[in-house]
Amino acid sequence: MMRLRRTSAIATLFLLAGTATASAECSWVLWFTSGKTTEQTSPTDAVVTKQECEAEMARVASTVRDYKRKYPDGFAYLRCLPESVDPRGPKTQ
Repeated sequence: MMRLRRTSAIATLFLLAGTATASAECSWVLWFTSGKTTEQTSPTDAVVTKQECEAEMARVASTVRDYKRKYPDGFAYLRCLPESVDPRGPKTQ
């Protein structure tokens, strides 16, 4: 009986440790996309929460305004995406 209780406690600890690491892995990336004839997308910053990403987007918004002033016929925008999403598409080898 004591062995079963100890095994249950160890299994619970492993499950809790796995959950903590999984939640820590998710972060958000702020992407800057611009271009005049072709699209160029690059990450500008990575943060833990979506709210932090949106706050960073508001702070970096002047970059978009400057780009649009310099290239009036071009386009530029910022967006927050989870780290698992890459708007540039899959990597080719």
